[in-house]
Amino acid sequence: IFIVGILALIGSPAFKNFQPGLQLRSAARELIGDLRYVQQLAITEQLEYCLQVLPSEKKYQMFQCDQSEILEEKSFPEKIEQVTVSGLTDNEVRYNPYGAVAEGGSIVLENSKGETKTVLVKVSGFIKIAD
Repeated sequence: IFIVGILALIGSPAFKNFQPGLQLRSAARELIGDLRYVQQLAITEQLEYCLQVLPSEKKYQMFQCDQSEILEEKSFPEKIEQVTVSGLTDNEVRYNPYGAVAEGGSIVLENSKGETKTVLVKVSGFIKIAD
Protein backbone atom coordinates (compact mmCIF):
# COMPACT_ATOMS: atom_id res chain seq x y z
CA ILE A 1 0.00 0.00 0.00
CA PHE A 2 2.89 2.31 0.83
CA ILE A 3 4.40 1.84 -2.65
CA VAL A 4 1.07 2.54 -4.38
CA GLY A 5 0.72 5.71 -2.29
CA ILE A 6 4.19 6.91 -3.34
CA LEU A 7 3.44 6.20 -7.02
CA ALA A 8 0.16 8.12 -6.76
CA LEU A 9 1.97 11.02 -5.09
CA ILE A 10 4.56 11.12 -7.86
CA GLY A 11 2.03 10.62 -10.69
CA SER A 12 -0.42 13.32 -9.61
CA PRO A 13 1.73 16.35 -10.58
CA ALA A 14 2.69 14.67 -13.85
CA PHE A 15 -0.98 14.19 -14.73
CA LYS A 16 -1.77 17.83 -13.91
CA ASN A 17 1.04 18.85 -16.25
CA PHE A 18 -0.55 16.92 -19.14
CA GLN A 19 -4.13 18.00 -18.44
CA PRO A 20 -4.11 21.32 -20.40
CA GLY A 21 -2.81 19.54 -23.51
CA LEU A 22 -5.41 16.80 -23.19
CA GLN A 23 -8.21 19.33 -22.83
CA LEU A 24 -6.92 21.29 -25.84
CA ARG A 25 -6.91 18.22 -28.10
CA SER A 26 -10.29 17.14 -26.76
CA ALA A 27 -11.84 20.58 -27.36
CA ALA A 28 -10.51 20.69 -30.94
CA ARG A 29 -11.89 17.20 -31.69
CA GLU A 30 -15.26 18.06 -30.16
CA LEU A 31 -15.46 21.28 -32.20
CA ILE A 32 -14.72 19.33 -35.40
CA GLY A 33 -17.39 16.79 -34.49
CA ASP A 34 -19.94 19.55 -34.00
CA LEU A 35 -18.94 21.25 -37.26
CA ARG A 36 -19.52 17.96 -39.06
CA TYR A 37 -22.85 17.53 -37.26
CA VAL A 38 -24.01 20.96 -38.43
CA GLN A 39 -22.80 20.13 -41.95
CA GLN A 40 -24.83 16.90 -41.95
CA LEU A 41 -27.93 18.74 -40.74
CA ALA A 42 -27.60 21.19 -43.62
CA ILE A 43 -27.26 18.37 -46.17
CA THR A 44 -30.01 16.20 -44.70
CA GLU A 45 -32.59 18.95 -44.22
CA GLN A 46 -31.52 20.98 -47.29
CA LEU A 47 -31.36 24.16 -45.20
CA GLU A 48 -28.55 26.46 -44.13
CA TYR A 49 -27.15 25.66 -40.70
CA CYS A 50 -24.63 27.70 -38.73
CA LEU A 51 -22.10 27.26 -35.97
CA GLN A 52 -21.19 30.58 -34.38
CA VAL A 53 -18.15 30.94 -32.14
CA LEU A 54 -18.36 33.46 -29.30
CA PRO A 55 -14.66 34.02 -28.44
CA SER A 56 -15.19 36.41 -25.53
CA GLU A 57 -17.49 33.91 -23.81
CA LYS A 58 -15.38 30.87 -24.84
CA LYS A 59 -18.35 28.98 -26.25
CA TYR A 60 -20.17 28.26 -29.52
CA GLN A 61 -23.75 27.83 -30.69
CA MET A 62 -25.36 25.68 -33.37
CA PHE A 63 -28.57 26.78 -35.08
CA GLN A 64 -30.52 26.92 -38.33
CA CYS A 65 -29.30 30.14 -39.95
CA ASP A 66 -32.75 31.55 -40.73
CA GLN A 67 -34.04 31.02 -37.19
CA SER A 68 -32.82 32.43 -33.91
CA GLU A 69 -33.58 29.25 -31.97
CA ILE A 70 -30.35 27.68 -30.74
CA LEU A 71 -30.15 23.91 -31.24
CA GLU A 72 -27.22 23.50 -28.89
CA GLU A 73 -24.67 25.63 -27.06
CA LYS A 74 -21.32 24.35 -25.80
CA SER A 75 -18.59 25.92 -23.71
CA PHE A 76 -14.91 25.22 -24.17
CA PRO A 77 -13.10 23.54 -21.23
CA GLU A 78 -11.72 25.77 -18.47
CA LYS A 79 -8.11 25.16 -19.54
CA ILE A 80 -8.83 26.86 -22.90
CA GLU A 81 -7.61 30.39 -22.24
CA GLN A 82 -8.21 32.02 -25.63
CA VAL A 83 -10.34 31.43 -28.72
CA THR A 84 -9.48 33.31 -31.92
CA VAL A 85 -11.52 33.25 -35.13
CA SER A 86 -10.25 34.52 -38.47
CA GLY A 87 -11.71 34.64 -41.96
CA LEU A 88 -15.32 34.08 -40.88
CA THR A 89 -17.88 36.88 -40.99
CA ASP A 90 -19.56 37.27 -37.58
CA ASN A 91 -17.41 34.33 -36.37
CA GLU A 92 -19.91 32.07 -38.11
CA VAL A 93 -19.44 28.89 -40.14
CA ARG A 94 -22.45 28.82 -42.48
CA TYR A 95 -23.16 25.53 -44.26
CA ASN A 96 -25.31 25.45 -47.39
CA PRO A 97 -27.51 22.45 -48.38
CA TYR A 98 -24.57 20.97 -50.34
CA GLY A 99 -22.29 20.85 -47.28
CA ALA A 100 -20.01 23.68 -48.42
CA VAL A 101 -19.45 26.85 -46.42
CA ALA A 102 -19.96 30.46 -47.42
CA GLU A 103 -16.34 31.30 -46.59
CA GLY A 104 -13.34 29.46 -45.25
CA GLY A 105 -11.52 30.39 -42.08
CA SER A 106 -9.86 29.13 -38.95
CA ILE A 107 -10.59 28.78 -35.25
CA VAL A 108 -7.55 28.79 -32.97
CA LEU A 109 -7.79 27.36 -29.45
CA GLU A 110 -5.04 28.18 -26.93
CA ASN A 111 -4.61 26.53 -23.56
CA SER A 112 -3.12 27.80 -20.29
CA LYS A 113 0.35 26.56 -21.30
CA GLY A 114 0.37 28.55 -24.55
CA GLU A 115 -0.16 25.49 -26.76
CA THR A 116 -2.52 25.95 -29.72
CA LYS A 117 -4.67 23.85 -32.02
CA THR A 118 -6.06 25.36 -35.21
CA VAL A 119 -9.28 24.07 -36.74
CA LEU A 120 -9.33 24.90 -40.47
CA VAL A 121 -12.61 25.15 -42.36
CA LYS A 122 -12.23 25.19 -46.14
CA VAL A 123 -14.80 26.57 -48.58
CA SER A 124 -15.55 23.05 -49.80
CA GLY A 125 -16.69 22.16 -46.26
CA PHE A 126 -13.54 20.15 -45.49
CA ILE A 127 -12.49 20.45 -41.83
CA LYS A 128 -9.17 19.50 -40.24
CA ILE A 129 -6.87 20.21 -37.32
CA ALA A 130 -3.64 21.92 -38.32
CA ASP A 131 -0.81 21.70 -35.80
